[in-house]
Amino acid sequence: MSRSEIEKKIPYIKNNQLKKYPGVFKIITILIFLICISNVSSFAQERKLMYDVMRNGKIIGQISFVEMISGQKKFLSMTSDVKTRFIFAFSDNTAETAAYDNGIMVYSSFYQKQTGSGTANKTTIAAGKDYKLTDDGVSTLTSFDPIRYNMLLLYTTIPESITKVYSANFQKHLDIKKMEDNRYRLTMPDGKFNYYTYKNGICTKVEIIRSLFTLQFVLREG
Repeated sequence: MSRSEIEKKIPYIKNNQLKKYPGVFKIITILIFLICISNVSSFAQERKLMYDVMRNGKIIGQISFVEMISGQKKFLSMTSDVKTRFIFAFSDNTAETAAYDNGIMVYSSFYQKQTGSGTANKTTIAAGKDYKLTDDGVSTLTSFDPIRYNMLLLYTTIPESITKVYSANFQKHLDIKKMEDNRYRLTMPDGKFNYYTYKNGICTKVEIIRSLFTLQFVLREG
């Protein structure tokens, strides 16, 4: 599969707004490279989801999600662009990717640029029985059991029998718990919660509840 063919399947790569953020564009380019070297000529299954990011009933951004599957290989990509105002103008641009082979995560990346918080740039790469974690250019080798479920899978695979979810941002596993049918609670490292709601196995809403604000990611219909 050529780069141009992949760009047609992930149209956000060509988005001029995305190219304003070189770090985000670099992460997506890495995913393209992984797809190309995997010799995947066609994808048996492709899925694209769009979410509106909402605060106080108003749309303040969007999330673009892509899942591509061929045989035992799975590629996931998510980008978000949020702009709002608390006491001051705030923007958040995030890109996250993951690659799975035979149900095991072999690569993930996380890039984020936030107002007042600098830039985060992290990768997790399978290295034999370990994983190589890189954070802002500094790498460590860490022993993990094979990672089979990460944050991106929360959007397309209901975590029915899952208790731990790997976060490419925090580079650790987070606890997830079923609260009721089709609703799950993810516990963040600071003790705060994200809630995921599902319909027909697909995440239809994410609620990010914090002391000063609540955000919702709402799946667009159609």
